[in-house]
Amino acid sequence: MNGEMRLEDGRIDLTSLAETMWKQGRRFWWLLLLLAGIGAAACSFLVKKTYQPVYTAFAAYAVSSDSVYAGNKNYEQKVAEQIGVVFPYILTSDVLREKVCEKMGTKTMPGSIDASVVQDTNLITIRARAASAGRAYELLQAVLACYPEILHPVTGVLKMELLDESGVPHQPDNIPDGRRAALEGAAGGSLLFILIVLFGAMAKKTVRNREDLQRLTQIHYLGSLPKTRAKKRSAAFLDARYAICARLEKELKKKNMHTLLVTSAVAGEGKTTVACNLALGLEKKGYSVLLLDADLRKPAVCRTIQLDSGTEGAYEVLTGQRTAEEVKIRCRNTQLCVIAGTKSLSSTQQILGTGKIAEIIKQLEKEADLVIVDTPPAGILSDAAMLASCVDGGVFVVRQDFADVRILTEGIRELSEAGMEFAGCILNQTEHK
Repeated sequence: MNGEMRLEDGRIDLTSLAETMWKQGRRFWWLLLLLAGIGAAACSFLVKKTYQPVYTAFAAYAVSSDSVYAGNKNYEQKVAEQIGVVFPYILTSDVLREKVCEKMGTKTMPGSIDASVVQDTNLITIRARAASAGRAYELLQAVLACYPEILHPVTGVLKMELLDESGVPHQPDNIPDGRRAALEGAAGGSLLFILIVLFGAMAKKTVRNREDLQRLTQIHYLGSLPKTRAKKRSAAFLDARYAICARLEKELKKKNMHTLLVTSAVAGEGKTTVACNLALGLEKKGYSVLLLDADLRKPAVCRTIQLDSGTEGAYEVLTGQRTAEEVKIRCRNTQLCVIAGTKSLSSTQQILGTGKIAEIIKQLEKEADLVIVDTPPAGILSDAAMLASCVDGGVFVVRQDFADVRILTEGIRELSEAGMEFAGCILNQTEHK
């Protein structure tokens, strides 16, 4: 069973899991685009919303000494390194901060300052950072004006000569990268999609093959129909239909069934297409077949079989406006007749609860060898269960890797409790056996 990802030895069947994830990913490709787009937009917006520019102004100094070692490169380099160690303490001291704030006329320092030694040189760089270019430059100037007074007692005879100064910074150090943020957001959205698909693949339990279907339903297996285009039946599809109709014919004779209900667990499994193909296949075997579209919620028989349904059909018959003979459509050059569904109803309880449809089916049974009734899905609606007692048997259609097995088994249980005897089940739209 797809979704039961554990083997007998307790390991996870990664091949099955990956296959299920791929199918679900293809099915919900639009969700990937949606999540990636939302992630990209959200990250771009967040970057712009939370962006705080940082401007840096700097000054470079050369350290020298008036001592007897003045001019000695190694000596001055060591001195610079020592000052580089001392400077951070000076720059972060309360004394310097107070003097800088006093000079700038502020209560707190509007930024940060630091110093570092250029490796293998006697050069020291002082940097001032702030949220605006002007403030960064003002802060640097205040530091340069105030630090000598504090530094002198520590360094003594050392001299610091200004070599370079940045002036007012032209652009911030941390220019936001909107493209990168968008890409990261898109990647995050894609990752979320993968996790959703992974969770869905591990949680969802569907029918994957014949063995799954037989184990779950305990219903006679009629065969499988390969996935194909509705308007272009392949040779493989026609061969599969012929084989299914042959097996179904045996079951109908063995169980003396003349009226047959076709349903599924949920919408989208292809029950109407299967009902139409069973009708066409059995007609080719010499049966006079009448196909009744009893899916009053979403009628689709005439569209599937490509017939002009006119304006009246099953609804008018059930409400007593017309007789079955008046709305019956005969397919050209065949013994197949169709009573179409013409109206889409949100509620069918009042119509189906009258018992009128049982009378109609009995009447139609006298006019054809076999009456096939297409109904709404049994796993989500009660219509099929209400019709179960009106027919001799049923065919349950299961689309490969589609409906959750819990809904599937619940639909079969309700039909069985309603008195349904199954002629068989069909695995539909298979991609592999």
